[in-house]
Amino acid sequence: MRLSRSAFFAALGGAGIAAATTQRVEAALPPWFPLPPPLKPKLPRRALVLSGAGARGAYEAGVLKWLFKDIDTQGSPFDVISGTSAGAINAAFAARATSASIAQAGQLWLSMPEANVTQLIPPAQHGVNAANAFDESSRHGFPRKLRYLSQANGEIKQMGSKEELSKIMGVVSSDGIDGLVKKYPFTLAEMQTSLIINATNMTRFSSDSFYHFVGPVADAQRDSFLHRVKIEADSGEGPAIQPGGQRYVLTEDNLVSCVLASAAVPGMFQPVEVPIAETGTQDLYVDGGVANNTPITTVAAAGAADITVVTASAPGEGAQKQADSIPSLMFGSLSVVQRELLEDDMRLSIARNLLSRYRDYHDLQPHTVAFLRGIHDPHWEPIRLRIIRPPQPLKLTSLGFDKGDLLKAAFDEGYNDAQSPTVYSI
Repeated sequence: MRLSRSAFFAALGGAGIAAATTQRVEAALPPWFPLPPPLKPKLPRRALVLSGAGARGAYEAGVLKWLFKDIDTQGSPFDVISGTSAGAINAAFAARATSASIAQAGQLWLSMPEANVTQLIPPAQHGVNAANAFDESSRHGFPRKLRYLSQANGEIKQMGSKEELSKIMGVVSSDGIDGLVKKYPFTLAEMQTSLIINATNMTRFSSDSFYHFVGPVADAQRDSFLHRVKIEADSGEGPAIQPGGQRYVLTEDNLVSCVLASAAVPGMFQPVEVPIAETGTQDLYVDGGVANNTPITTVAAAGAADITVVTASAPGEGAQKQADSIPSLMFGSLSVVQRELLEDDMRLSIARNLLSRYRDYHDLQPHTVAFLRGIHDPHWEPIRLRIIRPPQPLKLTSLGFDKGDLLKAAFDEGYNDAQSPTVYSI
């Protein structure tokens, strides 16, 4: 069947999330059942996407407990796993594909309160102490008031000079999260599933992905992942438009730093230096959720057509309460960005599917035709998206690292929700 160019774009414009058929998977069946039909695919098809979630990474760890419950007898249910921020931490454990590593992911999140991952750096803690002393001074008269004012003055002096304070790029110490992640050491040699970690490069200001492909088709998977479209100017003048992010190889030297960098929330944690094998440099990275919080297109670029997405936010979450403070304004804005990115990724998946079914390259530029032929799959099969998320907002907030009871509740809810994902067949 041939579809004209105008008809194609009309179809794409009308193909929203609502156009996908939705069904519920029976709880008794694993979430990836049934698998896509065997149509001689050149690349592995099943992918797991773990989004950024902050402390709600505990929810994702509960999801992993269900998804990998038969790992020791049936092997990994996924061919490639990609994670961002808290999802990057969980992805590193999941890619090892053993029951022990999945259990360790749960242990990591449930031990967050004891790890004290929200401990402030000394200048920030002195600032908090000074504010508390000023507040206490307002509750008392002289001479007791002077004692608290003197205490506040001493705390301010210990904060450091203005020059030193201006160089601070994170107010929370990285020691807690670093120590917790490094408590469960992992290496690339242990990875039984292909792994992609996403982080935001603040040296080159780009959204980057670090990859490690394993298995008999690792080379083909890498070639597919590294294939990027470049759009040349019609006039022959001006720079070509290329994807802003880069794709670098994961190595034993940068694996742990990539995971920690992906989870380094800007303004909260200090940026993390990551050594890059291709450039021989060490770039500064922060949270991958800045631009690629739910990397659906990232795994699609690696050949995935059967994608399970895990996000710890409920549908419409963040739209229920108007921002009334700087933190709520920041997190509300980030929620909007992340929601739009997720929906755009789903629309792009629909577009990729349509391009695989219908081919009409009339009037397209040669470099565009080359790109479309590069992503065209002659053995077409449906794209299947499975979304696992809480039906209602979790009581645990993204900053609730010290809330042991809520972390455990989120973990349990993730385990339960994983048994009934929403499925979109496109």
